[in-house]
Amino acid sequence: MKLQATPLLEGDSAEVIQIDELSSRSFVDLLDANKALLFQAQDGHLSVEDFGDFVTSLELEHYPYIGGAAPRTIIPVKAGKDIIFTANESPPQEPIPFHHELAQTPNPPEYVFFYCDVPAEQGGQTPIIDSTQVYRFAKDNHPDFIDKLVKHGARYIRTLPAEDDPSSPIGRSYKNTWNVANRQELEDKLSEKDGCSWEWHDDDGGSVRVTSEAVPAIRLVGEHAQNQVYQWTFANSIVAAFLGWQDSRNDRHDALRFGNMERMPEDVLQSIADFMHNNRVMYKWKSGDIMALNNRLVMHSRNPFTRPRRVLASIWGGPKEKVRMAQPSNGVAVGLRPESFYLDQEPATPLVFGFWKVPNEKCEEVCYQAIAKGYRRLDCACDYGNEAEVGRGIARAIQDGLVKREDLFVTSKLWNTYHKPEHVPLAMRKTLDDLQLDYVDEYLIHFPISMEFVDFKDKYPPEWTNLEGKMVIVPNDM
Repeated sequence: MKLQATPLLEGDSAEVIQIDELSSRSFVDLLDANKALLFQAQDGHLSVEDFGDFVTSLELEHYPYIGGAAPRTIIPVKAGKDIIFTANESPPQEPIPFHHELAQTPNPPEYVFFYCDVPAEQGGQTPIIDSTQVYRFAKDNHPDFIDKLVKHGARYIRTLPAEDDPSSPIGRSYKNTWNVANRQELEDKLSEKDGCSWEWHDDDGGSVRVTSEAVPAIRLVGEHAQNQVYQWTFANSIVAAFLGWQDSRNDRHDALRFGNMERMPEDVLQSIADFMHNNRVMYKWKSGDIMALNNRLVMHSRNPFTRPRRVLASIWGGPKEKVRMAQPSNGVAVGLRPESFYLDQEPATPLVFGFWKVPNEKCEEVCYQAIAKGYRRLDCACDYGNEAEVGRGIARAIQDGLVKREDLFVTSKLWNTYHKPEHVPLAMRKTLDDLQLDYVDEYLIHFPISMEFVDFKDKYPPEWTNLEGKMVIVPNDM
């Protein structure tokens, strides 16, 4: 299947990517880099069956649709009887606000796919927005709100009917939402979730009001590549709940709490919703289009439309074949993402090995052992005074087969006396020479304070460091 892919978040400047063969690995790399892609056939038209073949060919983990609010119908295809379903069967006049798919659950899917079978006569676009952009806006403008989300997470409150209600955008029954047959099965399933509560409403046809457990609302997301780049995301469905969880059973103003059960400020929610609306990216569907979203990094929504419109969806977990480093020949097993890389908290925070105050006489061995134990992100600085020792530790680890250079993410820092443009290359050159590297992955300004330039040879003259071998140590009995 020869395809072409267009990055959707780049707008008119996006360059079309020609794809003769798409593997699971290349797909994951493309979505890590571009976050949202439009796939189209280079020649001809992609059918619903082609869509099924496409998503299954990527060898991603199967993800059952459990916990979602939208009413949907499964569309069986040859590639799988339960992998494709209608995107949302809510009334066409109802907009669906921005959200990450199933972000109200503890472990949302990694990838969301949409396929356009029949485009709408009018409207019906699937707007998207970069969630990292939303996070930065919210962090800059509402820092206290973000701090509470990080600390407490979010709770979602929704009343679910016993049977699907197609008149509501959140009308999915509790039976289909949780894949249960009766009340007892639902209670058994909800009781497994620490902090989740429920209340039955027999006067409303047997509906149930469910208050979710506290789930992460801000996540730190890393790429699947070995040198991971981590990004904070506004990883939740709180704007969707605030704007869209409204029907005969639900009041959108009562749909949200922080994890500590404190109400969320509506003026902040509206501010974030307005930012999303003003910065959304829209594409007009064509029949045969496939939209692929990195659900960890991109939020989506739906505009009202005039029928006919038929857009299908498919959701998936991460790649079945996890990325791992090659086993070193000397038998030291080093995983790509050992559990020790993460603090025991939400959101998970990757650990970086820093060399500040590591004594020079121990630094080489400390660096070597850190790499042997699985660290891949190393934090250095010229001002730490031990980059030469770090460099020797890295060189030993590479020589012994523990890692390759491309397996490491090395950070160094520009000192204050080298801020002028003509001095930066001098500082970089010294760092690279000391680290015995051709490049560093990240080069930061150590402090945003410029100081008078002092050459390294003047700051550390040879007679101080005995580089010329002329220093003689004389015992002193004082």
